[in-house]
Order: sequence, then C-alpha cells, then structure tokens
Amino acid sequence: MTLQKPPSSPPNGRARTLAERTVVIGLFDAYADLLTERQRALVRMYYHDDLSLGEIAERRRITRQAVFDALRRAVAEMQRLEGHLGVAAGRERAVRTRAEAHAHLATLEHELARLGAHNGADVASLRRVLGALRDSL
Repeated sequence: MTLQKPPSSPPNGRARTLAERTVVIGLFDAYADLLTERQRALVRMYYHDDLSLGEIAERRRITRQAVFDALRRAVAEMQRLEGHLGVAAGRERAVRTRAEAHAHLATLEHELARLGAHNGADVASLRRVLGALRDSL
C-alpha cells in the first residue's frame, strides 16, 4: 500500500482512479477512529457511497468547497498517520503473508497425499497436523 499520494494523483488531492480510491479506503479502515465524526461521514459518502461533491454538499447543507477541503484534510491526515504508524501497510503485509502460507500448506498437503499414495505410507497424522495449522491461519 502506498504511504504517500501516488505520483499520478491529481493536484486537487482527491483520488480519481480505482487504485487511488482503494488506497484511501484502506487508510480509512485503519484510521477512521482517529478522524472527526464529520470527516468520517464525508469520507464514507465520497469514497464508500460514491457520492459527488455536489451531492454531499446538498445533503450536508454546506458548500462543495467545504466538502472538498474537508476531504482533502481527512486524506492528508490519514496519509500523515500512515507515514508515522504504518498500520495499513502492516495489514496488507499480513494478508499477503497469510495467503502465501496457505499456498505453501496446500503444496505440502498435495505432496503428502502423493507420497502416501506412492509409498503406501500412513500419513493421516501428518494430514491432521497440516489441517490444524491451516485452520489456525
């Protein structure tokens, strides 16, 4: 996950591409509790509900500029927090590591089944251990 705004980010600070929006949503998942209630509501409406600035402004009875400024500040704050704390990047690494572990376990289980079939060995206890390990991930 990108810790800073991607180089292709528009100068206005609002994420336009799906990848940029995904980064902001990941930051929001990690840092939403550290934003003000107003910032959380505006970020949810813009990034989760996909409302336009005008639609949000109308619903909140504020100007489009106020929505824009609040979103820019909220995203900047989440990026600052991520730069210092790295929570979102750590979550992404954990998900990737877990997926890799599952893939390695699947390979081991396949090889164990092949070995048992080829040599006629009793591999039931090893299968139980691998199953328990997979379940613990």
